[in-house]
Amino acid sequence: MNWTSKQNGIVPVPPAQHILDALTGPVAVLDQTGAIIAVNEAWRTFGEANQAKEVSSVGVNYLDVCDRATGGDAACARAAAAGIRSVLAGTGSFSLEYPCHSPSEKRWFQLRASRLDHEGAIYAVVAHHDITDRILVEQERQGRLARAHRHQEQLKALAATCTRIAAVGLPEIIFREITEQARLIIGAHWALTHTIPYVLWPENPVIVSVSDKYREFPTSAIAQSGTGVYTHVVQTGQPVRLTAAELSRLPDLQGVRNAASDLLVIEGLLAVPITGVQGGLLGVLMLSDKDHGAFTPDDEAILAQLAQIAAVAAENAVQTRAERESRERLWTTHEHASVGIGETNEHGKFVTVNKGLSSITGYSRHELLGLSLFDLIPPDDLETEKALYERQIAGALKTYSLERRSIRKDGASAWLQMSSTAVFNSEGRFQYSVRVIQNIDQRKRFEQRQALLVRELHHRVRNTLAVVEALAGATARATASVRDFKRTFSSRIATLAKTQTLLTEDYWQTALLREMLLCELQPFHNKRHQRFTLEGPEVNLTADLAIPLSMALHELTANAARYGALSVRKGCVAATWDVVTTDGKRALHLQWRERNGPPVDTPTHHGFGVTLLERVLQTQCQAQVRLAFDPAGLQVEIELPLMTHRLLPDY
Repeated sequence: MNWTSKQNGIVPVPPAQHILDALTGPVAVLDQTGAIIAVNEAWRTFGEANQAKEVSSVGVNYLDVCDRATGGDAACARAAAAGIRSVLAGTGSFSLEYPCHSPSEKRWFQLRASRLDHEGAIYAVVAHHDITDRILVEQERQGRLARAHRHQEQLKALAATCTRIAAVGLPEIIFREITEQARLIIGAHWALTHTIPYVLWPENPVIVSVSDKYREFPTSAIAQSGTGVYTHVVQTGQPVRLTAAELSRLPDLQGVRNAASDLLVIEGLLAVPITGVQGGLLGVLMLSDKDHGAFTPDDEAILAQLAQIAAVAAENAVQTRAERESRERLWTTHEHASVGIGETNEHGKFVTVNKGLSSITGYSRHELLGLSLFDLIPPDDLETEKALYERQIAGALKTYSLERRSIRKDGASAWLQMSSTAVFNSEGRFQYSVRVIQNIDQRKRFEQRQALLVRELHHRVRNTLAVVEALAGATARATASVRDFKRTFSSRIATLAKTQTLLTEDYWQTALLREMLLCELQPFHNKRHQRFTLEGPEVNLTADLAIPLSMALHELTANAARYGALSVRKGCVAATWDVVTTDGKRALHLQWRERNGPPVDTPTHHGFGVTLLERVLQTQCQAQVRLAFDPAGLQVEIELPLMTHRLLPDY
């Protein structure tokens, strides 16, 4: 190519050079051998700026320079040479992007080579375009995409961690999982959770998770390295994020030593407080030695989220456990209560029952859940209960109590004390009724027994006074002086007291029938007139028989002293007994006969004494009592089964 035009003998500046210099990017023209035959101003400036003037000037073989390149740029230079050769060989164009960093900045260029054919010669036009801005923008975009992708993966891991620990019921497992996931999600070589000691937290408050880099280091050393940070975060309540350079200025945080005292320098540290829902501090979650680079604000935000997840999950676990234990205690109390407890709906149907209610009613739990409270009420009390329950459902009567008889499954009736308390919702609507039922049959029997004993006490006092009066009269008639009267009367009163002691003792072993009779009749003994006779074998009675029989004997003696044979001077009483065995069962046959007393008339009604006599013996001793009001004197026959051991009274 002739770059000059001879005209009129003058050599002008080649127009092509002007064109080259007008281009803003570095451009060079290579001949078919690769030698530089022309460059523009931008090419020369680029070469000077990169200390490459000698290898980029006109006349230098550009391909040879690329072939001789060494170091990190060698591969790129050889690729450029090969591309340019392909263009000179016939390929239309070639493009290559490559870095060209200067000592002060990073730059990227795009080499573009195109073929030029002129007057039979082949040339290659090589241009370098600065694409630094585009590369930097692309790198920033790629970096943001990578960060977004990593953040998305971290969010997925956070969600998975949250789901996983939501079902965990132990704070120790929750903190261990959070510690492990914090290290993996953010990418650190060790993680540490240091919880504030608490009765429901792990026994060991420090949990450590490490990568292979720290496997040979004892966890105690790692835990010790985090003590200072833990203390600082606990005191300030604020997160801490330190770079490796900042850690190098803190002697206590230089690194972690293994068993051989080798020091592993900590490359950065991040710690956040674990704050409870109510604001209380539960502990500190910390990371150290990040895989790539320093910890970032995004890492701090993720670690704070993990700490929040741990706090919520741990407190929920504690609350759930407390609620479960409370429900279990409540259920155990409900189930093992000595009273019956049941819940009934608005129709009176049982919706829940405890074991105590089954025991009281005789129905199984399954059977009770198919009944209503009205099925257990006798017909006489049914309307009263229905009226009360309707008032309770309507809200007019929140609580009511009753003592009534109830029908058991076996048909037997028992006295029950029942209270019913209504439960209403926030809108005042009836939800269910809580019924607490207690078997008071024994208490009712005791009350009846107590009433009977009180009546007996009143009657006995009157009888005792009558006996004392009769003793006083009999003693006065049989003694000649006041001194003799006092001695005799005192002796008889003392004998009478023995009977009272026998009757008022709550529990004793056995008593001889003869002694029981003597306790009653001895006060009427008279040397001149035989007032009573006793005839029979030795019979030892258990207390269950002795007490009621002694009461009966007292009634007979008191009656004789007031109205019968012992009320007159010559009257007498004969008591005979024997033990008869029938079908292997022993029974006492006792006869009481009065003679020489006032004439006996058949009473038109039975007084309290006769009623008590028959009821006590028949009820407690299964005895048969026959009374004969013979005009010559009262006759009583008692047939009483003998027992070898004491039974509980049936009242």
